[in-house]
Amino acid sequence: MNQREADTGTTLIPTLTRTQVAEQITTRLDGQIGDTKLSGWAFDRFYRLELGEEQLEQGYEELIGYVLDELMFADDPQFQIGELELRALVTRLEGI
Repeated sequence: MNQREADTGTTLIPTLTRTQVAEQITTRLDGQIGDTKLSGWAFDRFYRLELGEEQLEQGYEELIGYVLDELMFADDPQFQIGELELRALVTRLEGI
């Protein structure tokens, strides 16, 4: 995981990048993990962010936050994200 020095002295806080989020979605699209695993991963990242244990890639905080929000409930049938939507998220994260 990439790391960037935080404003709190020399403590390094792991940085969640667009690439890491896109890779996780791609893992789901490839059938290596299911919706529940993807949702859990996104929730864990969100929780770590809230605790200050992780930060988002600088300049892309809003985009990554939006994608995590979309993914956190992907295992709920009411909020399930289809393959086309997942591919669109990857495209946005990759900046293509």
